[in-house]
Amino acid sequence: MPVSKEPFTFSCHPDHLAALLPEVRQAFRLAAEAYYQAVGEKLHLTSAKRSLRHCAELMAGFTRKQLEGMYCRNGYPDYIRSIVQAQERQNSTLSTDQVYQILQKRQGGYISWHLIGAAVDISAKVKNPALLKKLLQGHNFSVFDEQVLGISCLHATYQGLTPEIIRE
Repeated sequence: MPVSKEPFTFSCHPDHLAALLPEVRQAFRLAAEAYYQAVGEKLHLTSAKRSLRHCAELMAGFTRKQLEGMYCRNGYPDYIRSIVQAQERQNSTLSTDQVYQILQKRQGGYISWHLIGAAVDISAKVKNPALLKKLLQGHNFSVFDEQVLGISCLHATYQGLTPEIIRE
């Protein structure tokens, strides 16, 4: 794990952390600092900016429940429908390449704020999750606790940005 002088540690690639939008990186740093000052615990960042292929790799390992829980909170995108249908036809999970091809050909555009560097995943193993959520929200993040889907992270999305369609 890389050594960090920041009020957080990270296990994602340093380039992914550096590729966060400047306002997102700064807001997260301020929230992490406030949390560290209050609790004495550094947050652990597990994911920052991602490529479409990295999203496909993660999505290939998700169950239908996880896919729908993460990507269908505001409707049922065509790419999730295509992934689920392909899983059912194949009667198994899909490969990264299969999911990647679906994501590239999707009709609906938006997938994840990670693609533009506007979201981070934080390990859910924290002493005071309620305080962390409050601090993140105070620094312009919405927070989704992915533990309800069996994933031990808090997904924090920076608010007020325009989603971009990423196909590569």
